[in-house]
Amino acid sequence: MQQRLNKLLQSKVSDPSLLRPATVDGAPAIMAGNRFLLGVNKEISSNTTRSADLIAIDWVNNLRSALKAPKLSLTEGQQDMYGLVYSNEKLSGLASWYGGYFHGRTTANGETYNQNDLTVAHKTLPFNTHLKVTYTKTGKSVIVRVNDRGPYIPPRSLDLSLAAARCIGSETAGVVSYEAVIMQPNQPKMTLNAPLASKDKKKPQQLAVVSEF
Repeated sequence: MQQRLNKLLQSKVSDPSLLRPATVDGAPAIMAGNRFLLGVNKEISSNTTRSADLIAIDWVNNLRSALKAPKLSLTEGQQDMYGLVYSNEKLSGLASWYGGYFHGRTTANGETYNQNDLTVAHKTLPFNTHLKVTYTKTGKSVIVRVNDRGPYIPPRSLDLSLAAARCIGSETAGVVSYEAVIMQPNQPKMTLNAPLASKDKKKPQQLAVVSEF
């Protein structure tokens, strides 16, 4: 990893603003244009309470700063990483957050709940829906993924992970007013491995094959 970072910093990067986070083979990564620079593996994120997604965005912004390019906001980085665009669907209401007792337990979609991931519970939205949630008092926003059901205390309509609540500054207040936009995927999934030819006539999954820096 250090060698790749040194190589990037020593090279003549024509446009450091092309440094961006992405998801490659299902894991957070840093891209230089359409070239893969490095990924954030589970070992790195397991040694901290910060999610791998946030670590990747932090690293991108550190590199952009070192190369005199403007930093990305959290949601700009998340949009790049997840390949999302805005839809016309909006919602609003009260959002709470949960962690503690629920950390490590099974969510409604079968995942293990991790309070350090950027996720949210909603009663009816399809699992894996992404929402850009903005705390109306602070104007801070975060993009979260639906992986659980709830909250079940009216009139609350969202239950954010602890990490998401910290991102928008709602941890202390507990229950806050929010506005949200449903985000839609707009990019093919990226991989370092070219897919093998298959005789399966089903519609092929959209993949963008990227190369290493």
